[in-house]
Amino acid sequence: MDVFDLRDACIEALAHLDVTVTAGEPGTPFGTVEQTVIIGVTPGLASLRRAAGGSVDRDGYVNALVVTASRDSCLWLTQRVRDALADFPLGSPHGRLTDASYDGEPVPEPDTSPARWSRALAFTITTKRR
Repeated sequence: MDVFDLRDACIEALAHLDVTVTAGEPGTPFGTVEQTVIIGVTPGLASLRRAAGGSVDRDGYVNALVVTASRDSCLWLTQRVRDALADFPLGSPHGRLTDASYDGEPVPEPDTSPARWSRALAFTITTKRR
């Protein structure tokens, strides 16, 4: 699965949230902040690791940046994105996404008007060999 197919699959998985999902800058139409999830996909290096009964290839990453107008809405949307993408199946033989995000609070973005809050999430593409 190439990075563009993976990005499209993640965008489709987040479609039910009824927020803007993009691969670029969040919009600020008419002086407001749209609830936005910015998706970035990076192909990683193949590696082998012993994990629960088999070797694991960790061969890519999906990053999601949640951007909203307030801390509370950022917390809410962050949880919804985690629910949608954590353990998301990519189809055989591509594996699934595994949540690799650190716990933390949303932070206000500096020098934005109107104010924006954001929270970064990271997911690892995990495949198991037979």
